[in-house]
Amino acid sequence: MWSDLRVEIEQARQRLRLPKQEFAPLPFTTEWASLEERIYHAFCRLNHPTVRPCWLWERLRPGAVGLVCEYDPLTQLTSLVDPEEIVWLVLNETVSFRDKFWFYWGTPHAIHSVLAECYYLDEVYLISKKYTWLLCLNHHDALYGIGSPIQERLLARGAKSLS
Repeated sequence: MWSDLRVEIEQARQRLRLPKQEFAPLPFTTEWASLEERIYHAFCRLNHPTVRPCWLWERLRPGAVGLVCEYDPLTQLTSLVDPEEIVWLVLNETVSFRDKFWFYWGTPHAIHSVLAECYYLDEVYLISKKYTWLLCLNHHDALYGIGSPIQERLLARGAKSLS
């Protein structure tokens, strides 16, 4: 059974008639657990060998920057990424009292179009497929970023260092 968020995203994708080259879920054959682990190890401070944070922005490595968005946070999020770059979209959702990540990939424009149609968003992460940067929009409408060039782009918009 699909969660509310996954149904909502699929309906938006179909309504917008987005081709799979612009936006799609990662296939079920993907090793999601190993992808998650690589993300944790690339961007987070881990205090326990097996406990993983559900809100990555609370555990970002030193060097991360943050910015509170007062206007249109979703547009600000996607505008920080090169328009032609294909990135991972990772969404956090609580399903049956357990936090779960859903993985997609797409262009910033397509991701913005789909997410603009959704109501069940909690934490939104855009991640370089090369693990060079992570960008987060949290449920407080704050943007967090780590890795070049995302840190520089956020600092140019007035972001502050978190360390």
